[in-house]
Amino acid sequence: MVLGGFWITAQRLLCRAVAVGIAIVGASSLVSVAQASHKGELKIAELSQCKLESGAVIEDCRVGYRTFGNLNAAGDNAVMVPTWLHGKSEDLISLFGDGGSPQQLVDTTKFFGIAIDAFGNGVSSSPSNSVKQHATAFPAITLHDSVNAEYRVMTEVLHLKHLRAVVGLSMGGEQAFVWSVMYPEFFDLAVPILGTPRGTSYDLHVKQIQLEAILGDPAYAGGHYMKEPELRLANLIGALVVTSPEYRNRETQRDEMPAFLAQAGAQQPIDANDRVWQLRAIMQHDLIGNRTIAEVAPSTKAHFLVIVSAKDRLVNPQPALDWAKALGAPTYVSQGDCAHIIMSCDAAGVSKEVRAFLSSGGGS
Repeated sequence: MVLGGFWITAQRLLCRAVAVGIAIVGASSLVSVAQASHKGELKIAELSQCKLESGAVIEDCRVGYRTFGNLNAAGDNAVMVPTWLHGKSEDLISLFGDGGSPQQLVDTTKFFGIAIDAFGNGVSSSPSNSVKQHATAFPAITLHDSVNAEYRVMTEVLHLKHLRAVVGLSMGGEQAFVWSVMYPEFFDLAVPILGTPRGTSYDLHVKQIQLEAILGDPAYAGGHYMKEPELRLANLIGALVVTSPEYRNRETQRDEMPAFLAQAGAQQPIDANDRVWQLRAIMQHDLIGNRTIAEVAPSTKAHFLVIVSAKDRLVNPQPALDWAKALGAPTYVSQGDCAHIIMSCDAAGVSKEVRAFLSSGGGS
């Protein structure tokens, strides 16, 4: 039984993260990818300044990442996986491996895997870890800003000229959509899982409730808290929207609800301001603007595999399906009632589709 609040809590109960060391890597590093260790150790890319969409700048900009497997001689087998909402690259470790587990999406006997931390997750530059722009002094961020920084890590730190694929779950899937628009020539395959090119009205409604539950909590204190707030209501709302009623009714009996609510409402392993900054980033996410999906999608170069959950109550699947339809791209619609925590009930189905797509080249 999966108990927990947001996606991060549910997935951490499913994924066994390993304590690892940290390496600091400058953007001008001359260490080649071929010489680096590829067992998932956390590394920090120091990018000096990162200019944002807003015109603001992140000072002492840093991005966390981990690598798995080996880059081939042609340098064309790298698969990047960005983090989901409130997730860290350590949460992605179980997605990489030799294909022996249904959790593994990226076969590291074939591909050079890269897990990368988005802004605002407490590893890459965030309100919680910035020294010069701490807490509420940290500038607002967008998914475009994270993708720009990820591109810099790929090119300036790992010295890659091309990616095989970008694969992402939830907010990671939304970053895959952003990558396809911002850097269409840089990679071949896009696999957004539970992502969207633009949030629907329902999506925005759900996230606004989550946001207001944090902002309205007295312990949040406008972001100027001295002690990390528990944010029990926000956590309970998160636990509600990541699954379906069918899943919760089956997995948690009525007499188990006190224990479930205690765990679901417990303090999350992420800073409250970091949560707010990332929530605001995904609420601003919109690749369509005044155009239509049918107009925007064909401008991308990547071959897509779109994976959604039919019962997702956190990210409405329809915009992603419309994107796939506009491209004539393959889709996989999971019918599992675990909904947004798709890897807890349909990992085998999802991984089978992803591994086959990465190996086939998506028809390219």
